[in-house]
Amino acid sequence: MPFWESQQSLTILQWVLRGAVAYGYLLFLTKLMGQREVGRLTLFDFTISIVIGSILASPLASSTSSFLGPAITLATLAFLQILISFVALRFSKTRRVLEEEPIILVQNGQLLEKAMKRTRINLDDLMSQLRQKNYFYLHQVEFAVLEPNGKISVLPKSQYRPATPTDLNIKTNYEGYPSMLIEDGNVLSENLKKIDLSENWLLDQLKINNISSPREVLAAMLDTQGRLYFSLKNQAEERLKSEPAI
Repeated sequence: MPFWESQQSLTILQWVLRGAVAYGYLLFLTKLMGQREVGRLTLFDFTISIVIGSILASPLASSTSSFLGPAITLATLAFLQILISFVALRFSKTRRVLEEEPIILVQNGQLLEKAMKRTRINLDDLMSQLRQKNYFYLHQVEFAVLEPNGKISVLPKSQYRPATPTDLNIKTNYEGYPSMLIEDGNVLSENLKKIDLSENWLLDQLKINNISSPREVLAAMLDTQGRLYFSLKNQAEERLKSEPAI
């Protein structure tokens, strides 16, 4: 192999390794900071995310840039984020300083002008978010609250709230959380153990439904009522057993 080709291959390998290390390191730090970073992106979290992206861009854009400095900086930011999250969790007064508070924008169908100005949310944006929640008129809304993550929570007035079984005095059965038993053709043995069922039981259920192998199943789920749902590969419709599987 010519020298220049070997050098080119080495350079490509260096870029691949640099990207892989950066990805793994960032994934590790994100895990340390917790799911809050993804599930609840506050203004502070958003700022941290931008800073992390900017710091990581330098070693990924230049092969001559050292990765050690950015790695230490990222670790410092992650540590500070974890520390601040811990302090905010333990001390409510500190949490009020470090994090944004929910702000009421609509109360009893009336706009709160001072709150609108404080949050710099205009009427068009507010009405757009209300419409996305199926409330087209302000008089339908008891409270509209701007949450720290920027989303708006809506509590409708009781007369505009969808009827629930409680409103109709209807008793309902406990539903619980369904168990995924097969995922993309793979049997999830741990989930079977959690509900005290065996793989042989699952295979028998597949045979009853004329399914020869778990590999044919895209997803299989068991609810707490004992009903087994199948979704087969290359088939869009879901199969529901008419009788409980247990």
